[in-house]
Amino acid sequence: MQRNDDRINEKLLSMNGNTYDLPQKDNSEQKFSSRCRLYVGNLVDVTEEEVQEMFKKYGEVNECFVNPEKMFAFVRLDYRANAERAKRELDGFMRKNKPLKVRFAPVGAAIKVKNLTQWVTNELLEYSFSIFGEIERAQVLVDDRGNSLKEGIVEFARKPIALLALRRCTEGCFFLTSSLRPVVVEPYDVIDDVDGFPEKSIVRKTADYLKARENGPRFASSGSFEFEYGTRWKQLHDLFKQKEEALKRELKVEEEKLEAQMEYARFEHETEMLREQLRQRELDRERQKIECEMKERQAEEQRRHDEEMMRRHADEISIRMYHQEDDLRRRQKENSQFILAQQLGNRIDLERNAGTSAANFTDAVIPNLPGEQKMFMERNNRFEGGRNDEQHPRGGRWGHGHPNHEDFPNKRRRY
Repeated sequence: MQRNDDRINEKLLSMNGNTYDLPQKDNSEQKFSSRCRLYVGNLVDVTEEEVQEMFKKYGEVNECFVNPEKMFAFVRLDYRANAERAKRELDGFMRKNKPLKVRFAPVGAAIKVKNLTQWVTNELLEYSFSIFGEIERAQVLVDDRGNSLKEGIVEFARKPIALLALRRCTEGCFFLTSSLRPVVVEPYDVIDDVDGFPEKSIVRKTADYLKARENGPRFASSGSFEFEYGTRWKQLHDLFKQKEEALKRELKVEEEKLEAQMEYARFEHETEMLREQLRQRELDRERQKIECEMKERQAEEQRRHDEEMMRRHADEISIRMYHQEDDLRRRQKENSQFILAQQLGNRIDLERNAGTSAANFTDAVIPNLPGEQKMFMERNNRFEGGRNDEQHPRGGRWGHGHPNHEDFPNKRRRY
């Protein structure tokens, strides 16, 4: 049952939308429908093969069910016309001293649909109830002018489908149009109005039959006993008609009242939905505004953070460049001092080799040097001079008076 309900819900979802352009219904007769099923009674000592052979000349046989104990069978032919011909020719046919009884079998898979609107057609009725299963016939009843009676008949292919539709429409509210008028479904027994009630179908051998058929058609005389009770029966029938018409008028007034209430309730419902949508939009707009403000604050904080990081990075670069420049200046200064000291050392060596006094050269050169270089040369000269006076009277540690002068050539001093 749950699986059937799920299948119905899936079909309803696929049908979601308007029903403006429904395809026109194919009015051609359906083959092997339930309207072509015959009931055959008074079958004595019969088999299924014999029944099929009996009906084979009238058309194609699709179904044949035989109950030998109860002496009846059900036969389904291909088309209604063939079934009518078989019924007409075999009904009353003598077989083994028993007249056959052939009738159209009742359609147990049919339902009657009430409380329809004037906009429901055969196509819409079939389209709507096709969610339950295969349909053989769906028809909206009309009056002699072709106007809808707001009732319809739906015949399904199988009885379980009809029971499912009956249950779902009874338990829930099934709408076919935009109107809030749900369909009202009830079981429907198809009436065989083709042959009616013939004389051969009546039971004759009863006292009631003899009593009823004792007098024939007649008009009652005015003021007679028959006329009095005949009039009462007519009055009772008129009372029934009056009450039925009054009930119909009352029901019509109640329907109009319910329609007005329904339209007002629909208007109120739509208005409330619009209000709810408006409130929801305002909430969404407020939420978007708060989100935008939060994003702006985050962007501003991120921008400030980036600026702070860039400033710190720039300060670090400036400090690093300052240290690099200071180190470069220091190295350049040391290199300059080293080069100058190297040049002075070379000149001193040249002067010594030429026999010039180092003291005279130093006195001549040092006063013209910058302050730090001058201090450096004076300190170096004092060191060299003191060593030379103590150890080498002929002019320094490595002067020409040293016994190993030739073994120690002049070398550059490295500072």
